[in-house]
Amino acid sequence: MQKYKFGILLAATKDSAFTIGTLLLNILHKIPNQIDVFYMLKNGFCYLDRRILEGIVEFGGGGG
Repeated sequence: MQKYKFGILLAATKDSAFTIGTLLLNILHKIPNQIDVFYMLKNGFCYLDRRILEGIVEFGGGGG
């Protein structure tokens, strides 16, 4: 029996929004509902990129 969920920390700059989104999708696809995703979006990401990344976490099985 596992006491804690797995966690992962990903960091990206505004230039790698596509890469971080792809990583999130792959992780949440492989181990859905088994990890908690915590994220911080710093200035530099455009509004659309922020909404997409938030949507991946909220609806991709990560629980946001």
